[in-house]
Amino acid sequence: MADGGGERLRFEVLGLLRAVRGGGEVDLGAAKQRAVLAVLLLARNTPVSRDQIIEAVWGDNTPTSAVNLVQTYVAGLRRALEPSRARRAPAELLTSVGDGYLLRVDPQQVDLDEFERGVAESARLRASGDLIAAATALDEALGLWRGEPLGGVAGLFAEVERGRLAERRLAVLEERAELLLLIGRGAELVPSLTTLVGEHPLRERGHGLLMRALCQAGRQAEALAVYREARRVLVEELGVEPGPELRKLQQAVLAGENPEPDRPTRPMALRPADGAAPAITPAQLPRASASLIGRDDELKRLDGLLASYPEGGLVLVVTGPAGVGKTALALHWAQRVREDFPDGQLYVDLHGYDPNQEPLGAGEVLSRFLRTLGVPSPDIPVTVEERSALFRTLIADRRMVVMLDNARGSTELLPLLPGPPSCVLVTSRRRLVGLVAHAEARLVELDMLDPDASVAVVSRVAGRDATEAAALRRLAVLCDGLPLALRIAAARLAVAPSLRVAELVAELDDEHGRLAALGLEDEDSTVRAALDASRRALPPLPARLLALLGLHPGPDVTAFVVGAMAQVRVGDAQRALDALTAANLLSVNEPGRYGAHDLVRVYTRTLAAELSAAERHEATSRMLDYYLHCADLADDRLPVTRSSTVRVAPEHVPVEVPKLNGSVEANAWFDAEQGNIIAAAELAAAAGSDPAWLVHAWQLPYTLSRYLWLRADRTTWLRTTEAALEAAMTLGDPEAKFVMLFNLGIALAQFQRMDESLARHREALEVARASGDVNAQARALTTVADMLQFLGRVDESEASYREALEVSRAAGSRWAEANAHHNLGLLYLKTRRYAEAESWLRAAVTMYHEVGEQCGESTCHTDLATVLLESGEGAQAVTSARTALSVASAAGSTYHQAQAHDRLATVFDRQGLPGAVAHWQRALALFTELGAADADRVRAHLARTRATTSV
Repeated sequence: MADGGGERLRFEVLGLLRAVRGGGEVDLGAAKQRAVLAVLLLARNTPVSRDQIIEAVWGDNTPTSAVNLVQTYVAGLRRALEPSRARRAPAELLTSVGDGYLLRVDPQQVDLDEFERGVAESARLRASGDLIAAATALDEALGLWRGEPLGGVAGLFAEVERGRLAERRLAVLEERAELLLLIGRGAELVPSLTTLVGEHPLRERGHGLLMRALCQAGRQAEALAVYREARRVLVEELGVEPGPELRKLQQAVLAGENPEPDRPTRPMALRPADGAAPAITPAQLPRASASLIGRDDELKRLDGLLASYPEGGLVLVVTGPAGVGKTALALHWAQRVREDFPDGQLYVDLHGYDPNQEPLGAGEVLSRFLRTLGVPSPDIPVTVEERSALFRTLIADRRMVVMLDNARGSTELLPLLPGPPSCVLVTSRRRLVGLVAHAEARLVELDMLDPDASVAVVSRVAGRDATEAAALRRLAVLCDGLPLALRIAAARLAVAPSLRVAELVAELDDEHGRLAALGLEDEDSTVRAALDASRRALPPLPARLLALLGLHPGPDVTAFVVGAMAQVRVGDAQRALDALTAANLLSVNEPGRYGAHDLVRVYTRTLAAELSAAERHEATSRMLDYYLHCADLADDRLPVTRSSTVRVAPEHVPVEVPKLNGSVEANAWFDAEQGNIIAAAELAAAAGSDPAWLVHAWQLPYTLSRYLWLRADRTTWLRTTEAALEAAMTLGDPEAKFVMLFNLGIALAQFQRMDESLARHREALEVARASGDVNAQARALTTVADMLQFLGRVDESEASYREALEVSRAAGSRWAEANAHHNLGLLYLKTRRYAEAESWLRAAVTMYHEVGEQCGESTCHTDLATVLLESGEGAQAVTSARTALSVASAAGSTYHQAQAHDRLATVFDRQGLPGAVAHWQRALALFTELGAADADRVRAHLARTRATTSV
C-alpha cells in the first residue's frame, strides 16, 4: 500500500524496526513511538484497542498521561507514514477504529510476511518432492533476517515477541538443516549446527541433526560424543533422559547403521519393505520434576522390584490418599528408567477421581493406544476383548512402560496389561486387591511425608530459611505432611514474601478448628484448609474465577474462555489465572492452558455450587456460547467449503477471541480445544430442559465435524454425531434433524456401514422434502446416490444423481451441483465410460473452483488423473495429479495431499516412470500420521513395488 505520494512503504521487523520508502528510511520518532508502531505492525490489519497499546508499551509502569501520549504517538506515526496527506484529510494507513487503531498493511509490505511466504513455499516444494528447491526457498527466506528482531524496541511486549520470532527462525533453521541432510549435504552443515547446538543446548532436535551431519561426514566418533553431551545437559538441566529419536540415532551409530530416517523425518520407524505395520516409538510420559523430596525409600523399592523382574512383566501399583504425590513419584521413576524401556512409553490419565469427567473405560483407552501404535481408526476392533488382543500383539517382545494414572478399580485395568517384557505402572487411591490377585501386581504404598521432608518441600517452594524453623515445622504438622497441601501453603508464602510463616500457621490453625466444628474433618480436610486459606488471600477476581472454574466441564481452560465466563477482559483473566497458578491452585499444562489437581477440581465444584442459580446459568451459557462462536469461526476457516447453511447465532458473542486467521490456526485451535468442545456439548445435552442449551448440544458437534473429517478421526466423529442427533430429535427442529441425519450417514459410510448410511440419508431426504428445503434435498439425493453406487445399484444411483442435478440447479446451489457432477463422473469411471467421466469431472472441477471448495477441487483432480490414466492419456494424468497436490497444499489439507501423492505414485508406476516409490512413501507417512485406513493400501503398494524391483 502506498502513501499519499504514491511511493510504496516497506516495513521491516526481522532486525532493526524500520520503515522504508523509495530507498530511504522513514524517521519513526522516539523510542515509545516506535514501540507503538511495533504493536500495530505485529497486529497488522487487526484493530488494537488503546488499552492494549498502553499495556504493551508501558506494562505495569503506566503514566497518568498514557492516553494522551498514545494519541500523540499515533499522530506522529501518521505524519511519518503519510507525509503528503493534507492536515485535515482522513488517514488511510493508520486509522481510528472504535477506542483503538488499525494499521492497514499489504502483505507484500512486511518482511515477516515475506519470510512466512518463503517458508510456506518451501513446504509446498518439499511436499512435491523437490528438496533442492525447497532448501533454496528457505535460504531466501532466512536471508531476510538482518539481526535480532524488533531491534531498537524496548519493553516486555517487545521481548515476548522477540522470543517468539527468534523461536520461529530457529525452527526454520532446523528445517533447512533437515532438507540439506536429506539431499546429502551434511558435511557442510557441521560448523553451523555446532554453533546452533552450543547456543540452544536443550533442543534435542539440534543435537540429532548435528549427529546425522557428522555421520554423513564420516565422523561417527564425534557423533557419539554429541549424544553424550546432549544426555549430560538434559539430565543436569531438565532431569530427563534423551527422547526416543535421539536414542535411536545413538543406537544406529553404535551398530554401524545408516542413521538417516525415511523421508520425511518423523518420530517413527516405517518398515514398508515387508509390508508390516509401522513401528511407532511413543513418548507420552508428561514432564516430571527433576527432584523429588522425601521419597528416596519408595524410589529404592521401585528400583528393587524392577531388578527382580529381569524378563519384564512387572505390574506396579503406587497407592495412597489423594494429594500424597502418587503421580509425581510414578512419573519421576518412569522417567528415570526410560533407558531400560527403549521401545517407548504409553501414558493415559484414567480420570478415576476427576469430578469433571467420566472415568475412561478400557475400550476408549485401548483405542487411544492402538491409534498411537499406528492402527488406523477404522481398523480398530469393536469389542474390548479384540482390542486388548491386538494391543498385546502389537507390543509383544517390546520393552515399554505403560502408565495408567488415576485408576479407580481393577476390572477395567486387566484388558490394558500387555505382559512381558513391558512394565505397567498404575496409580490409584485404592490398593487394587483384584489387580494383586489376578496380575500379581506389587504395591508401593505412599504415606504422608515426615516432618523433615515436609519442611524441605515448603522451604524449597517458598524460599524460607532456618530463622522460621519452628513455624515451618508447625506448618508441616497442620498440612499433615500431605504434599499437595504443603505445596499450596508454600505457594502462598512464595507469592507473599512479607507474610510470616507464623501468620499463615495461625490462619491454618483457625481453619482446622472451623472444619472440626462444622463436622467437616475427613481425609481431605488438610487440603480444604489450605485451599480456603489460599483463596481468602487472593484478590477478588482470582477468588471469583476459582468458583467459576467449577462450572467448566473440560480438562483445561484458557484466558479467553475464562474471560467470557466472568465477563472480564482477557488480559485481566490471564493475570488472574497466573495468580491462581502462583498460589499452586492451578498448573500450566502447556503454554496458555491451565488445569488443576483432582482435589482442587472438587473444591472448585463446591465453590460453584455456592453461587446463585442465576450466576451459574449465566456463566455456563457464556461458556457454551464462547465455544460455539469460536468453533464456528474456526470451522469457517478450514480448507473445505461448508456445504450447509446452518445459522450459528449464540446469544452472548465473546468480545475477545483467539486469532483464527487461516486454516493452520483453525486446525491448531481445534487440536487444543476438541476435548473442551465435546465436554461442553455433553453438558448442554445433559440439561435437556433448556432449549437454548439443546441447540449447543447439536451445533457444537456440527462445527467440529469437518475438523474431525480432515483429521480422519472417524471414531470421535461418529460418537459425537450420534449424541448430537439425539439432541436434534429432542429439540424437534427440522434443520437440526436434517443436518445430523446427513452427517451421521457420512460418518457411518466411513466405517463401511453402507446399509445404515443409506437409511440415514433417506431419512434426511424425507426431512428435507417435508420442510421444502431444496438445497438440503439436493445434498441428500447425492449422498443417497453415493450409497446406492457403493452397493452396486448403478441404475438407481444414476437416477438419483440426475435428480440431484435438477434440484440443485433449481435451488441455485453451485456446490451441490458440483458435488453431483463429481460423483456422477465417478459412477461413469466405475462403469468404464471414460469419455463421459472426464466430461463430468472437468465440469465439477470448474464449479468447485468457482465456489472456492479447495478440498473438493483437489479430490476431483485426483479422480480425473485416474480417468486420464485409464484413457491412455499418461502425460495429462500426471498434470492433473500434480494440480491436485498443489491445490491440497494450498488448502493445508494433509489428507488430500496424501491422496494426491498416492495418485501420482500410481500414475508413475503404471507408466514405468521413476518417482512412484518416493510419492508412495510420502503418502504413507501422511496417511499414517492421520491414522487413515488408506495407509495399509499404500503400504501394500510399496511392498509389491519393492518385491518386483528386487526380482
